[in-house]
Amino acid sequence: MKRKWGDTMSAIKIIPIYFPQFHETQENNEWWGKGFTDWVNVKSAGPLFEGHHQPRVPMNNNYYDLTDKKNIKWQVDLAKEYSIYGFSIYHYWFDGKLVLNIPKEHFLNNKNFDIPFSLNWANERWTTRWKGNKEKVILEQTHEPSIEKWEQHFLYLLDFFRDTRYIRINNKPIFTIYRPHFVKKLDKMVTYWRKRAIESGLEGIYIIAVKTHEFSNPHILDSFDACMHFQPHETVNSPKMLGKSTYIHRLLRLLPEGILNSLRKLRSKTKKTYRLYDYDTVCENMIDSPTSEGNKPVYNSMFLEWDNTSRYKERATIYQGCTPKSFENWLDKLCRKTLDSSNEEKLIFINAWNEWAEGTYLEPDIKNQYGYLEAVKRCAEKYNSDNR
Repeated sequence: MKRKWGDTMSAIKIIPIYFPQFHETQENNEWWGKGFTDWVNVKSAGPLFEGHHQPRVPMNNNYYDLTDKKNIKWQVDLAKEYSIYGFSIYHYWFDGKLVLNIPKEHFLNNKNFDIPFSLNWANERWTTRWKGNKEKVILEQTHEPSIEKWEQHFLYLLDFFRDTRYIRINNKPIFTIYRPHFVKKLDKMVTYWRKRAIESGLEGIYIIAVKTHEFSNPHILDSFDACMHFQPHETVNSPKMLGKSTYIHRLLRLLPEGILNSLRKLRSKTKKTYRLYDYDTVCENMIDSPTSEGNKPVYNSMFLEWDNTSRYKERATIYQGCTPKSFENWLDKLCRKTLDSSNEEKLIFINAWNEWAEGTYLEPDIKNQYGYLEAVKRCAEKYNSDNR
């Protein structure tokens, strides 16, 4: 007997990361011009070499607006049709200021969006780095370490945590932090939130640290319940792929963020061309990665066709060789690895559902149509069947 979609006992739960940027905001109008969304970047991209898949064009020219609830309902129905368990939605909170909040609040307030979801705090400051000109901070993220700010943030999150669709582990709502090392007094903030969750009638919070590179503080995971490997970054920045330069990278990560930003500016001035990676090589190294870190479980992520030419033009990073067939091959291997792990839930995150400007998306385009979604469905059905 095949398990039903959304069954909490499903063996594998595939959760794409959801990017809520595709709608007009006051801030983007001020910074980039009236009507700006990432679709502007997507449409303006061009190929950098022969055979380069740019620009990316959504099927039926579906350059949607996520303030329109009908477009989110289309995404929900599409995800369910292709056996996707739920979404991990990027959450933008800048010391009390909300940005790009309309889509996730549509999820919260419309119960007919009957798909599980969780929040992933994208807690970086915003700069103009992707434009290639002099970098400027346009939205600061100070992570003010005060009970007042922690309480304000917690109260906003609480309505999401209480929703019956919200994704849980051990009956605790999961909350993902993209840059955990940026959070000041992280341990105290997490302790405060866990206490407030219990006081609010929850059984706690299951907090996941996103790992994009080796942590400069080896004890950072002490404050978390688990770690999520964000691909392809985590693998490309791993000692196995960095080789002899690993030590240098670790030293650089110890530098203050201001100095790191200055070094990034210098690199952007000297970098004149795009960087290429082989998709299969990265995935092969990813599959060999550990299933735990610091005695905490690791939830891995899968990626596809990463290519940020839309944003970085000739300074782009491009992963070559990804097709629906190769993606399915590596996703199948990751499903097996996840199933064999000791993780309490068999979660696989996918980067991403709709990161069009980064060139990594499951949504259908004119080239691959539904190929990547079909690959996900075959893997989900294979590993969520009693006949697996």
